[in-house]
Amino acid sequence: MLKLVWGVHNAPKDAPDKVVRQCESEAQALAVAIAAGHHKLAYVAASVGVSVAYLSRLQNGKRPIPEKLVGPLCSATGSNLLRQYLDLQRAIEGVSEVDRLARLLREAA
Repeated sequence: MLKLVWGVHNAPKDAPDKVVRQCESEAQALAVAIAAGHHKLAYVAASVGVSVAYLSRLQNGKRPIPEKLVGPLCSATGSNLLRQYLDLQRAIEGVSEVDRLARLLREAA
């Protein structure tokens, strides 16, 4: 049995910034990407090589999305929404770290 499923033949497309900002979690970003592409969970799960039950847990936020699945999930859904959401969260965390260090420097002076 051939386990390879040919997913989207084009590179994943970036989602509009407005959509990325409206996502409240990585699970929601994944769910929106799947719904926007009109994909079935079984198709995405087979494309990524995971079970439908596991993909459902990722989509519902019951399991964190492993970093190694971000690229394959974006390819399977045809959308970079999940990657964009995670990049935005990292950028926000980085800003708060910079603010914290700046505050410490001001307090030390």
